Amino acid sequence: MGCFIKVPKKEEQESFDLARYTDAASLFDALAFTVDDLHPVRLVRMTWLLQQRGTVLKRRQELPEKAFVSADELRAVWEAGGRGGKDQVAPIVTISFCWDSREHPDPDGVQLNLVIDTLEKERRNYSTARDDFKGFSEMGIFWDWPSLLQGDPIKAEEARAAALRQGKTEEDAQEAADKAKRTPAEKAAFKHGLEETMDLWYAHQATTVLLLTQHPRERGSAREWGYDQSGWTTYERCSAEQIKRVSRFQENWTAVADLGQGARAEAAGRRWPVGPDEFDQLIEDRSFTNGADREAVKALFRRMSRAQLGGVTTLDFDGMPPPTPEQAAGLASCLRLCARLQELDLTGCQIGAEGARALAGALPSLPGLQELYLGGTSIGRDGEAVLRAAWGSRGGSLWVS
Repeated sequence: MGCFIKVPKKEEQESFDLARYTDAASLFDALAFTVDDLHPVRLVRMTWLLQQRGTVLKRRQELPEKAFVSADELRAVWEAGGRGGKDQVAPIVTISFCWDSREHPDPDGVQLNLVIDTLEKERRNYSTARDDFKGFSEMGIFWDWPSLLQGDPIKAEEARAAALRQGKTEEDAQEAADKAKRTPAEKAAFKHGLEETMDLWYAHQATTVLLLTQHPRERGSAREWGYDQSGWTTYERCSAEQIKRVSRFQENWTAVADLGQGARAEAAGRRWPVGPDEFDQLIEDRSFTNGADREAVKALFRRMSRAQLGGVTTLDFDGMPPPTPEQAAGLASCLRLCARLQELDLTGCQIGAEGARALAGALPSLPGLQELYLGGTSIGRDGEAVLRAAWGSRGGSLWVS
């Protein structure tokens, strides 16, 4: 995204509760909120987006009103859909992707067509009733280019050219362009969208996240860094993978889907979660258009992690692939922040003896944990002995098979 954002103060980092990331009302409230009569975020209507194959998406300010779905309408869709059923899923899909160029994220519409392909396949799942889930008649799509207030490239270039004619340096000219590309009201709304809502669209348990991980060069872009090397996409993916359920009870689609890295590589699949300390290390070698974003993104991720991990009562990773030792350590780091956790499901995850030892090291930080499911995890006798010793005399159930 390449835009400077405020680093949250310590007291702000502690001010959020878990409901922000579990209650769908927080999503609809964020959509309804305005700054200077502008919505910081708007969601694209899925049925409209499906009609855009073969086009190039314009920035938000240039899209017709029919392209968007309002907070009130989306809330009504959610209510009619049984409030998302047992899984409490929301009718919201979030796109995580790399921009192909500074001027336009998808100048040839390649990523747009990939999203349309996916939504066409999933549309029946979104709308099919299953038990308490009654199906959604519409979905809202968060995609930063059409959802946030983008800069005007014409005004930016005019300001840049004028500054150069005045004999200013290239750096000063670029600064003038950045200042001119949004109105004061647009700047305020854009700033709010980044600082106060970005965590919601990716981290919230009720949203569905599509990861477009193909390297831009495979689409003909000259961009050097790809999805896995970019700072903002690293933040988005790590946010999406921290507390969402791996499997859902009623809805027949996954919460986080990697759409793949192009024709020559399959999707990597969902990864194990990382905590804020691991994220700080991970983000150090990632690329940012604006270098000032790095510390701000660290602070955003830490604030989100403290809020959602500190309040979460259930974590379900049933279905995840075997973790590496580093991934097991990262999971343990996350768990040490889960002071209110009551249930942890690692069924079939093949964490092994080393994973069992990492988990045992986190148990003292989980005083409320009463249900721990480890069926089919291949922890062996040594791993089981370590876990049972760490479990001690607490009540509840430790399921090992």
